[in-house]
Amino acid sequence: MAPLENGIYRIKSRLSQSQSGHLYIGIDSKQRREQRSGHLKEGTPIILAKREKMVKVEVQKMGGDNYRMCFTSREASGMNFGCDKNNLQKNNKVFVTKDEVEWAIDQGNHENCYQ
Repeated sequence: MAPLENGIYRIKSRLSQSQSGHLYIGIDSKQRREQRSGHLKEGTPIILAKREKMVKVEVQKMGGDNYRMCFTSREASGMNFGCDKNNLQKNNKVFVTKDEVEWAIDQGNHENCYQ
């Protein structure tokens, strides 16, 4: 698979059972053989976002197989981007692997995706 290009990507969103009106956005937990093999690791990055917000990220290659993702919209700049919903980071950046970034990027129109 070719390396990711630097650029702006839309994150796939998964509806959560949260009653607070927030939406957890990030890695799809469904195992699809043609798209990903193996199990999701602990610490997989997710975003905690308001349901009504559109979430786009800028992906920058940091060297090797690592990428940095950061929010592109000013409204989203204060959102938390972290490793899990109980341990959110205090900034909006996180280092992830190429596979994790590719899996988070919206590949098209799917159920439970923000449009």
